[in-house]
Amino acid sequence: MEKPVIIRFDKEAYEEYRLLQEAVAQGKIAKNKPTYEQLLSSVNNSLKNIKANPFYGDLIPRKYISKGVVERYGTSKIFRVELTGYWRLLYTLIGDEVSIVALILEYINHDKYNRIFGYTGIK
Repeated sequence: MEKPVIIRFDKEAYEEYRLLQEAVAQGKIAKNKPTYEQLLSSVNNSLKNIKANPFYGDLIPRKYISKGVVERYGTSKIFRVELTGYWRLLYTLIGDEVSIVALILEYINHDKYNRIFGYTGIK
């Protein structure tokens, strides 16, 4: 029997997601690409894919996960999904005998992602 996958958000990630939904509902215009509509659609598609396959994202190699990253997210097992416009969705998996919980940690732009994981200067 396959375990069901439950999507949950970190408190701050959910607040950002809710604000993105509001921006789309109010027809706000993004200052940069992608548009709010494109980003929300990309996040929602990724959530559907994670629900269908919790290992949908790429596991970030441990060599890029510093102690600060572990403190920030509370885990060293972080998956990354590429979103539109070079944004990234970060999540981790929590499981028990009954279900798998995909905990959405954050969705961030490419520059912030590079700073968090120390990718700056990598060619």
